[in-house]
Amino acid sequence: MSEEARKSEINQTGRAWVVAIVAIIASILISVNNNKLPATASLVLPALGIDTGALSTLMSLNGYVGFVLAFVAATIIMKFGSKKSTLMVLACALVGAVISAFAQSYELLVVGRLIEGVGYACIGTVVPVLVSEWFPPSKRGVPMGIFSVWVPLGSMFIMGTSGFFFNTADPSSYHNVFWFVVVLMAIITVIWVVAVRNPQHSYLEDETDPNAPKPKVSEGFKSLSCWIAMIAFAAFSLGTACVMNFETLYMVQTMGMDQAAANGMLNIANIAVVIGGVGIGFVLNAVKSNSGRLAILAVSSAVLGVCFALAYTVGGAMLTPWLIVFGLSNGIVPAIFFTMVAEIAPRPELASVSSTLMSCGQCVGGILFAAVGAVVAAAGWGACTGLLAAVGVVLFLGSLALLFVLKARDKKQA
Repeated sequence: MSEEARKSEINQTGRAWVVAIVAIIASILISVNNNKLPATASLVLPALGIDTGALSTLMSLNGYVGFVLAFVAATIIMKFGSKKSTLMVLACALVGAVISAFAQSYELLVVGRLIEGVGYACIGTVVPVLVSEWFPPSKRGVPMGIFSVWVPLGSMFIMGTSGFFFNTADPSSYHNVFWFVVVLMAIITVIWVVAVRNPQHSYLEDETDPNAPKPKVSEGFKSLSCWIAMIAFAAFSLGTACVMNFETLYMVQTMGMDQAAANGMLNIANIAVVIGGVGIGFVLNAVKSNSGRLAILAVSSAVLGVCFALAYTVGGAMLTPWLIVFGLSNGIVPAIFFTMVAEIAPRPELASVSSTLMSCGQCVGGILFAAVGAVVAAAGWGACTGLLAAVGVVLFLGSLALLFVLKARDKKQA
């Protein structure tokens, strides 16, 4: 490699990490925006005069929005590019956050959450494509591993900081938390506009056969591997939503904790998620074969499935160990999915489709979560154990199926 080429590669790498860092921070703050509700759940209930069923509906609204958008998101990314698409996502999250902060009624908060849902549902689609453009396959593991923990990092941040803004004696003080989030969203949107550029060289183009015709989005939507990934990710998202959205309320109602103490306990899991997600990023850079990566996914999915089944029965001395094991496996699973968006797609240039369908799966999980709140309201926490066990089984079987499908495709192409 010539000196000029080496300098160009170093420059590209430096810019890539700037873009990746800003994108990851933006993702984390969108998670903060989404998780402000579970961080203030015990205040929102009396302030709005609603039960856990209505609260779970509020929490799952982003899933409905994302499901509708899932089938156009890939087209939007391919038409406008990942930079402009991400800006649209941030703008929706900011507008929704402002409406939610102003809301004094359940109905207006519904409107705000629906608009916020565009940001939450779509950020997971655009950022993996963005990283795939800026980083070669051999170097995507670390940035995608860090990105994969955007949800728990956002949850951990808002769980740790919300207590400075609300007063448990004044339920309406949850609005202070919401306005704090508005400020954060405004700052990151401005930073995105100022700091982010499109890559001079897209690595996704390197993985494209120059002689092959330009693919149609419909080709991606016909891919078996993309749909398997969607189903598996839907199960992952539903189980994760049950823990991240309701575990603090479960602790408050069954263990006698206050909201701040429950938030602190959940952060044990959030810290473990970050460790698992970032750590597996380095492993994925070393394990380059699809089969090796997916084997790790299958094992981690099995462990996470067991953790899902225990979510609303665990307590006492087992609570902390469960939070740690849940967190580690919950960090590993999405990191592998996100890192492999280009490999899951039938062709690398259709990575936006596989990423979109995984985001669609995330939205499906969010939609189904509303039913969990209804079950809790009607029959109590323990009534969800069988449901959560089934979710874990679907996640494991989906991961295993993805392993066999990609292994067969790789063998066919060899």
